[in-house]
Amino acid sequence: MSDSGRAREGGMDGVLVLAKPAGPTSHDMVGLVRRLSGTRRVGHGGTLDPFASGVLPVFLGLGTRVVEYHMGDDKAYRATICFGASSPTDDRDGELVPGEGPAPTRESVLEALAGFRGSIDQRPPAFSAMKVGGRRAYQLARQGQPLELAPRAVKIHRLELVEWDGSDPERPTAVLEVECGAGTYIRSLARDLGERLGCGAYLGVLTRTRSGPFRLEAAHDLDAVRAAAAGGRAALAELLLPIDVGLESIPAAALSDGEVAATARGQQVKPAERPHAEQGARVRLVDARQALVGIGSWRAGRIVPEKMFVVPASSARQGDAAAATPRGRPGEPRLQYARAGIPHEVVLGVDELRPEHGRLYVAVGVFDGLHRGHLYLLRELRHAAARANARPAVITFDAHPEEVVTGLAPALLCDPDERLVRLAAAGAEVTVVQHFDHSLRTTTYREFVARIRSRVDLAGFVMTPDAAFGYERQGTPEALTELGKEDGFEVTVIHSLLLDGEQVRSSEIRRRVAAGDLAAARRMLGRPLSVTGRVERAAGLPDEVRVRFDLPVVLPPPARYSVLVGAPWQADAPALRADRPATGAVDGDGLTLEDGAWDQLTERLRVVFAA
Repeated sequence: MSDSGRAREGGMDGVLVLAKPAGPTSHDMVGLVRRLSGTRRVGHGGTLDPFASGVLPVFLGLGTRVVEYHMGDDKAYRATICFGASSPTDDRDGELVPGEGPAPTRESVLEALAGFRGSIDQRPPAFSAMKVGGRRAYQLARQGQPLELAPRAVKIHRLELVEWDGSDPERPTAVLEVECGAGTYIRSLARDLGERLGCGAYLGVLTRTRSGPFRLEAAHDLDAVRAAAAGGRAALAELLLPIDVGLESIPAAALSDGEVAATARGQQVKPAERPHAEQGARVRLVDARQALVGIGSWRAGRIVPEKMFVVPASSARQGDAAAATPRGRPGEPRLQYARAGIPHEVVLGVDELRPEHGRLYVAVGVFDGLHRGHLYLLRELRHAAARANARPAVITFDAHPEEVVTGLAPALLCDPDERLVRLAAAGAEVTVVQHFDHSLRTTTYREFVARIRSRVDLAGFVMTPDAAFGYERQGTPEALTELGKEDGFEVTVIHSLLLDGEQVRSSEIRRRVAAGDLAAARRMLGRPLSVTGRVERAAGLPDEVRVRFDLPVVLPPPARYSVLVGAPWQADAPALRADRPATGAVDGDGLTLEDGAWDQLTERLRVVFAA
């Protein structure tokens, strides 16, 4: 292409379908592939328990950017169910407790299976990776605090008994073949089957035979992968599938070279060839040679880019130059938009807005992290407000909407006090902290806008194409634009910020941190990752302190990291630089500071992951 180039990572871009053996964790497999391939960005497409084996798709390089489109893939398993006992982990790894009822017959198992086909409500295992209050359920279970997790809807497409072993009449076993939707726990299926039969059951052996388009018969065992790696990167690359394998169900949108170059710069385009896609649907962006160049959405007759796998040639050259520039000691840069004398008011809810707050131009969102995408939006908010002779204002929330909608809030990238400081520094003159509850969740966008307009002079909204608020997210830019024509306010729609072809989003930053890719997370945040927590001193260990978190926060994988420690951000005080070096040890339960003299620590502190 003349105006754009492929975003590459040493050529190791694709999907490696592994035949995972029983024993190692999925994370172990990712670490092995990372070492053998020499590729930093590696992730997997769905966890397999350590005792389970089978298909584990591992995504390398650019492939990591399509993992999210496979998380909803159907799965297939071959499972051995052991009857006559139960286990607290619902599998063979837990302590077995004999069942009370008589052992089942093959016929009674066949009859019971009928009740588990189709759409069913399933309770996840107590020992699962689901998060509750920011902590994994298995962490609480291991501490003797198992939770009764709420049932959730799953779908089982096929459930067949293929083998029966009644040689031990007290402990018969059954081999089942299961085809199911994403989120189905086979351990729960074993437990529930035993409960229905009244005898108890647990999962003895599990093999995943398919994950979406990836099948066990085409998977590579570890010996084959090691042998290929011994032959060099080119030999290992021969095992990779293209990154677009399995995405055929997403409608394609064909773009000309000029349109590819424009979307690579983050611009929306009106393609010459209209895609066969519903309004708001996700689309695959392909070039004239039908090669995948990005993922976007089809909105109001335009392609809105979300992920681009090509970057403008000029950007690539600039990136090369930046990479060649020597960097100094890692630390946290001061805020980009801090200006002395910015008036900033914090208002507790839209109902507390008053006419004296003035004419407002508004952006609505959680703004967790105040990352580079948010800073870009807030810059455009300031510009739009200036054109309309209004004040830039932000409406954010005291709880993440997902906490109310799903009961599980994502871990925070930004302490709430820090969020207010960063909003002020980015130029928000009024910040409304709105309480988010069920009542607000069911409030329509028209009602919400009416509440604002009844209290202040509303000049308009700044939104990205995929932004929405109000009941069932019906307050889209298109809907707000039509409402604005009726009520006398405007809507400024800006394209989402792309960084190296990737839309900068909080969810993507969380994924990068969880994968241990702190450098990529730092690029998207515009600063190093930091967390704020309470100090808990370890008895008899003066050189160590434990950091506890009142709210779930984003932490990298368990390891030791170089960190800087300082005072927390406060909404009513200047931000302080974190400049005290230490080692931060992350484990499954939180963070421990080591290698320091901690006698002067305050009750709360801020930890910056410097490297």
